[in-house]
Amino acid sequence: MRDAEFEERSGGLRKKPAPEAQSVCVEEAFRELFNLLEQYAPVWYTEDHHNRAVAALRVLEEYRQLAGGEAARSQKAS
Repeated sequence: MRDAEFEERSGGLRKKPAPEAQSVCVEEAFRELFNLLEQYAPVWYTEDHHNRAVAALRVLEEYRQLAGGEAARSQKAS
């Protein structure tokens, strides 16, 4: 679904969040979905799906650590 379609269907215009806020939202949603899949373990959720999700969580964690380090460095420079 395109952003414009989402905005239209969700009831109007909203300001887009900053990229950092979007990544936090994506990470939280992904973690929630991962936890639900792990908890309920549907029959179609294979070990390959699990391994791919774990790898994606690692990437998200690394990105968060890098982004946090960049923010800390920019504050020190100010």
